[in-house]
Amino acid sequence: MSTLKDAKVVHTSVANEHEPKENGHSPFTQNALIFTAAALGNMFASAITNPLDIIKVRQQLKTQGSPHPLAAPGAKANAFWSVGLQMARTEGLMSLMNGLTASMLRELTYSGIRMGTYEYFKGSIHGLAPSALPTDGLTLKVFAASVAATLGSAVANPTDLVKVRMQAYYPTGPPYRSTRHAFASVWREGGLRALYRGTDATTIRGVVLSVSQICAYDQLKQSLKRRGAMQEGLGLHFTASMFAGFICSVTSNPVDVVKVRVMNDKERRYKSVLDCVRTILRQEGPMAFYKGFSMCWARLGAHTVLCFVAFERIRSLFGIAPM
Repeated sequence: MSTLKDAKVVHTSVANEHEPKENGHSPFTQNALIFTAAALGNMFASAITNPLDIIKVRQQLKTQGSPHPLAAPGAKANAFWSVGLQMARTEGLMSLMNGLTASMLRELTYSGIRMGTYEYFKGSIHGLAPSALPTDGLTLKVFAASVAATLGSAVANPTDLVKVRMQAYYPTGPPYRSTRHAFASVWREGGLRALYRGTDATTIRGVVLSVSQICAYDQLKQSLKRRGAMQEGLGLHFTASMFAGFICSVTSNPVDVVKVRVMNDKERRYKSVLDCVRTILRQEGPMAFYKGFSMCWARLGAHTVLCFVAFERIRSLFGIAPM
């Protein structure tokens, strides 16, 4: 009798492990709701961290030797507090919210795709080689995050470029009246090609960021639950996202510096992404790739915690199981 009871418990446990996450939703509806939750969670996080993001961009645009014309007005120091205070004094406090609309559009497309399709690609890739790519393996997670990030970066590059342009400093005042005007101005520079300037850097950065952020979060959650250290809930979401935020800040900052420089290169100083990397190394040294790191960590760390906590909460409201 006891044996039958134990067997039933084991069977139930296995069944629950492989139970579909749809909770009554069709696969299409489930994927659409996950995309929506990812987009909303990231838009929420970006709205709160926009001041940190713009200070990071200004720091990354500052070149060695003399202040970059689009970096920070007259400030010799490049510390985040110095850049922030200088912006507030010379451009007004609301300058810290520059590019917010473009940032929201970017999160809707880029983050909606890279985070919202991660589980879809994870399931699809697992189906191609179930024995070689187990669902709890890191390799499957890396593949899924890479595909989702590549797709998201390719689609969202124009919004990312416009956001960077709107967040840069201009001595004669902001040249863009609105996000729409910024898109039109970039289009006049060279059409679709101008809007997709820096796509290679954006894609590399997107893959590096997503692999280190999403995979770290997924893997840490899985490990903590498997070892019985934590159970599903806010505490687990917060802890996993805190570690994921630091990891992705370390890995993505060098690529982010290059991406920002290339996207804001109106004078065409850089022939390519590789040329930009060589120029930075030659003129500023390897540590230049970590310009703005403290602000990158503050912004990306906070963004990671906020977006994953919001993402999981919105999923719950939609009746979808946690990630």
